[in-house]
Amino acid sequence: MPTPRTLRLNASDNVIVALETIEAGTALGGGLTALTRTPRGHKLAATAIAAGDTILKFGQIIGFASVDIPAGTWVHEHNVVMKDFTRDYAFSKDYVPTKMVEKPATFQGYKRADGRVGTRNYIGILTSVNCSASVATFIAKEIERSGILKHQGRGL
Repeated sequence: MPTPRTLRLNASDNVIVALETIEAGTALGGGLTALTRTPRGHKLAATAIAAGDTILKFGQIIGFASVDIPAGTWVHEHNVVMKDFTRDYAFSKDYVPTKMVEKPATFQGYKRADGRVGTRNYIGILTSVNCSASVATFIAKEIERSGILKHQGRGL
């Protein structure tokens, strides 16, 4: 049986994400074994996390262990709490100004009969969290299936 797929989003994370449902007792590689069933898209402790310690995902604090969490255990609301902590709000501290281009930007549009300009229309489906990525995919597939985007050239 192949090793289940998991994802570590940042090298400093102490959790990994299950890319498929992982059953208890499954070897995950690197000496890690799943101790509990973990649903697809949920987190497992990549290392032992002591009660009160931070839980890191994306290299960021996403909560604190409410109990000791052994490596290979499902990490979810039953063993995670939120509490206040000091944050670093040094937003954009590494910002480097961009040198302006000498030639103004243009776009590959077209001129309409009434003198206005147009571009090819695209619809973007954006999500604010990774958990909603599947929903965005379902929306995109339904839009494609409906044929609603086949009515070209009727833009405002």
